[in-house]
Amino acid sequence: MRTRSVRLLAALGLLPCVAGVWALASLFLLVLNCGTARAQQNGDVTVIIKAKTKPADLPTLMVMCDLVCNWKLDGEVKGQIDAGGAAKVKVEPGQHMVEGTTEDGVDQVKQPSTVKPTGQTMVNVELWPIRYARLVVEQEARDNAAQMQAAREQSERDEAAQAQAAKEQSERDARDKVLQEAQAKTERESREKAEQEERDRAAREEAAGVTWTDTATGLMWTKKGKGNLNWKQATAYCQNLQLEGHSDWRLPRIEELQGIYDRDAGFGSHNVKGNLQVPKWWEWSSSRGDSSEKVLIFDFKDGIRFSSGTGRDWPEVLGLEEPTSALCVRRAGQ
Repeated sequence: MRTRSVRLLAALGLLPCVAGVWALASLFLLVLNCGTARAQQNGDVTVIIKAKTKPADLPTLMVMCDLVCNWKLDGEVKGQIDAGGAAKVKVEPGQHMVEGTTEDGVDQVKQPSTVKPTGQTMVNVELWPIRYARLVVEQEARDNAAQMQAAREQSERDEAAQAQAAKEQSERDARDKVLQEAQAKTERESREKAEQEERDRAAREEAAGVTWTDTATGLMWTKKGKGNLNWKQATAYCQNLQLEGHSDWRLPRIEELQGIYDRDAGFGSHNVKGNLQVPKWWEWSSSRGDSSEKVLIFDFKDGIRFSSGTGRDWPEVLGLEEPTSALCVRRAGQ
């Protein structure tokens, strides 16, 4: 078949052309496999062959991670680096962005890096400080939440305790109030009973004509005075008096005499309360007068007091000489 084709080309006068094409093809293949430049001439065709140029080496970028991380270079996913491991890539010199993300995708670092034209550039992706800071913040948040919860619970306990204490205090106050009211009622009833008994006794004594009790002052008076006495005799008379089973009688003070003075009682009663019977207008008192040798006398006629000597049985006043009497008194209920 090949011999037949060669004969056909020779008959047509194309064999030299085909031979030239085969020569060119051979030279082209030679150029592809040749590292030096040379010229080859075949007939009228001259071919210039240039040596093949080897591309220049790119710088290396080495990326290291302190934790297991997935990393990207300029947004392009590059793979995973083990904790403490590294990955190397050939890159163009200049500015690049290295991103590292933890395996769980929570923590991330974006680190710009300038790659040097030659040699190796190292980039250390430090994820642990980022993770640690996050963990600290999260722990602080949990602690704060726990403290706030504990504070709320404590506040609720305090409020409950205060409410309980207030309730118990209110109950105690109510019980105390009931008790106090009961005690006050008992005391009031006892006092009223004693007062009534005293009034009854005073009424009996008054009816018997022996004593009279002034319920306003609680003083018991002899119903009938003793007349024509000087001060010493009047004092001894009251001190030695035994009446109604009582022996604590005494001469009244001037204020006590003034307390039974009653002008509305009339002259017939010598202006004395309780229908007390006084022999004369003048009554001795145990109160000292305007000197150590005198005592006060009360005048039931005019409701006045004045001083008089103690050795006489009538007062020294306005030149009058009238006998002076004594009413005896004691504290009722004793």
